[in-house]
Amino acid sequence: MKQYPSIFNDVIGPVMIGHSSSHTAASVRLGNLVRQLAGDSNVRKIKFSFDTKSSLAFTYKTQGSDIGLLAGLLGFAPDDKRMIAAHKHAREAGIDYLFEVKEIGQGHPNLYYIDFTTLGGKSLSLTAISTGGGMIEITSYAGFEVSIDGGFFEALIECNSFEAALIIRKINETLNDRIQQDKHIMNVCEENGKALINVKSTEDLQINLMNLLLPSQTAPIHPEIPACSIEVNFIKPIMPVMSQIAPHVPFITASGIIEYAEGNSPHRPDRILEGNNPRQLWELALLYESERSGLTPDAVMRKMMSIVDTLKRSLEAPLNDEIKDRILPNQSHLIEMNNNLPGGSFNKNVIKYVTKFMDIKTSMGVFVAAPTAGSCGCLGGTLFALAEDIGLADKDIAKAFLSAGLVGVIIARHSTFAAELCACQAECGAASGMCAAACAGVLGASAKVSLSAASMALQNIFGLVCDPVGNKVEVPCLGKNILAAFNAIANANMAVSGYDQVIPLDETIAVMDSVGRIMPRELKCTGLGGLSITKTSLEILKKS
Repeated sequence: MKQYPSIFNDVIGPVMIGHSSSHTAASVRLGNLVRQLAGDSNVRKIKFSFDTKSSLAFTYKTQGSDIGLLAGLLGFAPDDKRMIAAHKHAREAGIDYLFEVKEIGQGHPNLYYIDFTTLGGKSLSLTAISTGGGMIEITSYAGFEVSIDGGFFEALIECNSFEAALIIRKINETLNDRIQQDKHIMNVCEENGKALINVKSTEDLQINLMNLLLPSQTAPIHPEIPACSIEVNFIKPIMPVMSQIAPHVPFITASGIIEYAEGNSPHRPDRILEGNNPRQLWELALLYESERSGLTPDAVMRKMMSIVDTLKRSLEAPLNDEIKDRILPNQSHLIEMNNNLPGGSFNKNVIKYVTKFMDIKTSMGVFVAAPTAGSCGCLGGTLFALAEDIGLADKDIAKAFLSAGLVGVIIARHSTFAAELCACQAECGAASGMCAAACAGVLGASAKVSLSAASMALQNIFGLVCDPVGNKVEVPCLGKNILAAFNAIANANMAVSGYDQVIPLDETIAVMDSVGRIMPRELKCTGLGGLSITKTSLEILKKS
C-alpha cells in the first residue's frame, strides 16, 4: 500500500528547525512514534544503533539526528526551539539514552536500530529508515515486518497465532459497526508461533478498540483467550496530511499532468476546480493535493499561504548569533552592503535571500524544507527575490510554491530526496528543477512549458556530489543552493522563450535517479570523499 507523495508531507515541508530534514526532522518524527509506542509509561532506557558503514554513523551528531530523536521522545515538534537543548531536557526527564556505532550489517544508509524499555518494564525493538526530506518508515516492530509511515491511526496487536483469528473477528465486528469499511485496513504477520495484527485507519482506533483489546482481568475478550494475554500499542498520525487507505491521485507522471492540462486525460476525478480545465501548473497542484489529502482546493491554498507566512516571519525575525557549533556566520547582510556588483538588483537579491534562508537554518531558526533542509534556500530565496523584483503578492508566491511542489511530487515518486541515495542532485538538484517550474509559472507559462523548464534544469545538475565540510550542512551547501537558484532562473527563461527541452521530464528524472544510485558511496553524504576529506574539513570535524 505505497502512498503517493503529498506536497505538504514530502515536498514543501516539514516546517522545522535543525540541520537536516532527513536527519533532524525525520528523527523528531521517529522519536515521537517511539514515545507513542511506549504507551502511558515514559521511556526509561533507550539505545540507538547505527551500522559502521551507514551514513548515520558519520552524521548523526553533526546533522542533528541525536537531538531530533531525543526531542521526539520528549514530545517536541520539528519546529520546537527547545530541541537545541534536547540532551539536557532528556537527562532532566530521567531518560537513560545511548547512541552507538557498531557493525550490524549494511542496509539502507539511513537505518536506525532502536531498543527501549519503559518505566512499566515493557521492552521493544524496532528498525526504521529516514527516506529523505523528513519522511520516515518503521520497517520492523518486535521482530515483525511492518510499514508504518506516521500517516494513519494504527493499532499494533501482538498475540499468539491461535488467538489471532478470534481477535481479528472481534476487531472486524467492532470496526464495521463504528468505522466505514473504506476507512480501515488490517494486515497480519506471523513469526515463530506469534502474530502481529496491524490495523490502520483514518479514524482514532484507540477510541474504538481500547475496551475491546484491553479488557479487565474479569472480562476477557473471548472465553478461549485469557485476559491480558495480548500486547497492544496505539499510534496517532504525525504527518501534516494523513495517508490514504486506498491510494489514488489524478496523475503521477509529468506526461499525465500534461494530458490532464490539455484535456486529454480519461481519468478525470469527481472534484474538479471551478471553471475551465486547469492549465497552469499551480492549478493542477491544487487538484492533485486536494485528491491526495481530502482537503478542498481552497483549504490546500490556505495551507500553502500559511507556509508562505511562516517564511515571511522567519525572514523578518532576528537571526540567532549564539549558536556556536557552526562553520559559517550569518552573512546574508554582506551582499546587501555591496553596491558595486554586476547583474543588477535581482541577481543580488537572489543571493541575499538564498543566503538568508541558509542563515536561518544554520542559526536554528524556523524554516521550511523545500524539498530538504540542505536545499531550503534555492526555492524560497528565488521566489522572494522574484516577488521583490516584479511585485508578487503572497498568493502569487503560494501558487509558485504549489507549482514547485507538484514537480517535487513526481521526483519523490520516481526517485528520492535523499542525498544518501542519490547525492546532492537529489537535494539541490531537485530543488533547482522545482524552482525552474515555479519561475516559469510566475512568468505565465503553461503547465507543459513549466515542466519543460524543470526538465532542462535537472539535466544540468546530474552528478552533483554531497560532500559536506565537517559533516555539517553548510559548506558547500550554500554555494550549491545559489548555483541551483541561478540554474533554475536561466532554464525558466529559456523554456518561456521556447527553447527545446529535448528530453521530457519523466525521462530526465529516471536518468537522474539512475545516475545518483551508481555514484560512489563516498560522494553521497557519508563524509568519506570530496571536500569532506580535505585537511580543513577534517580539522573542523575534530572541533565538533
